[in-house]
Amino acid sequence: MDQSKATVLVLAFLSLLAVLVTVASILILSGGKVYHKIPEKSRPRRWFVAIFFSYFLIFCLWFPVWFFYPRSIISYVLSFMFGAFTAFIGAWYVLGKVGTILLPIIALVERIIDAYKDRNPPGTRR
Repeated sequence: MDQSKATVLVLAFLSLLAVLVTVASILILSGGKVYHKIPEKSRPRRWFVAIFFSYFLIFCLWFPVWFFYPRSIISYVLSFMFGAFTAFIGAWYVLGKVGTILLPIIALVERIIDAYKDRNPPGTRR
């Protein structure tokens, strides 16, 4: 298989994948029959799907503009939006990991504070 056929096959596969992701996201976000057929414990949160679908759309807009017109104003604007979205998702991931690591410490501090509040009723001084 020569390189042009492989390129066309990869582009066709990625295009089909993009269409399937778009259709699935819209069906889930609309909250219709497809969404309600998913078992309740397995349903994705719609805000979560909306965030990643928006990220996917920004990428689909940004990449061709950046590739064909790298020094245009719209390329800079879309690059900023894509970078901001990437930073947001990255920070969300990092804070989630840090939160799970710090959760026992936070729970311990809350218990100590609650125990201290129970010892000293409001309005009394030591």
